[in-house]
Amino acid sequence: MRQFISFYLGTERYAIDILLSKEIGRLNEISPVPEASEHFIGIMNLRGQILTVMDPQFFLMQKSVKPLSERVLIILKTKAELNRLNKLNRNLLSGGMEIKDPLALLVDSMGETINVDDKDILPPLPNAANEKKEFISGLIQQNNQFIIILAIEQLIKRL
Repeated sequence: MRQFISFYLGTERYAIDILLSKEIGRLNEISPVPEASEHFIGIMNLRGQILTVMDPQFFLMQKSVKPLSERVLIILKTKAELNRLNKLNRNLLSGGMEIKDPLALLVDSMGETINVDDKDILPPLPNAANEKKEFISGLIQQNNQFIIILAIEQLIKRL
């Protein structure tokens, strides 16, 4: 059984493996980085640690429905933090996942925690938009609705 945390970007519902997340936070004062890519929102100080803030909506062809001040951060574990977990029984670091520095995803709002058997995770739909397809690792069907599992390692490669 795997656990995922779900969240919303625009009108779509997404999920990531709960073991990849460190904490959920609020967006504080953010410092933009000159000439940075559109998906790179900026950096912020989180309890004395510099955190890079990335907005995945640009890769997923979504538009936020909330002002920046009302959006939420999913702070991801670094590679070192993932390596320290003794209970990892699956390869969360596959696909070249190299989160060396603190990174956060900016999302519209949080959903709930979802428990899913590996056998119930569906492959991405073959008709997904080509620009979006590489960022989807699977689908969860729940209450006649699909939840898109994000391929975090593909987002990280864009930093």
